[in-house]
Amino acid sequence: MESFEEEVPVEISLMSELDYEDATKFMLDLCELVGSKFDEERWESAFLKRIMNPDKYCGFMARRGDKPIGMLFAEVKGKVGQITTLYIVPEERHTEVVGPMRVPKREEHFAEMMMETMLDHLREQGCKEAWINLKKGVKPAEIIYGRLGFEEKFVVLYKKL
Repeated sequence: MESFEEEVPVEISLMSELDYEDATKFMLDLCELVGSKFDEERWESAFLKRIMNPDKYCGFMARRGDKPIGMLFAEVKGKVGQITTLYIVPEERHTEVVGPMRVPKREEHFAEMMMETMLDHLREQGCKEAWINLKKGVKPAEIIYGRLGFEEKFVVLYKKL
């Protein structure tokens, strides 16, 4: 007789002060991933601002049981919701190697669940559009956002000085 472990469902909820430690760990991981310096004082101030001003900012924490597995932040700017941070722990990314890159598997991706939760929240806040700044060449993110209907609207040119 085969036995299998039932997968624990994902719960996504608005962030609170109680999520600070888990969100901080994720932000440390994210800074390391993109090669930027983590400024704890700046992060603490930004985190508190985000959770104390629900009309202007929102953050979601995702958990599988007691284990934090992802976070998502956005800012409401009038009728536009600006998605600023999406982080998912590596073991929940559901990517596979295809040639020289990793791409999302075909089934519904966990990031899409988080994004749909955020988009619903932004609609409730009166937003008519959602924007994301995305570094070109991040294929998994491009695929996920494309599946959700995001399209390129602006091109930002960059020059290091």
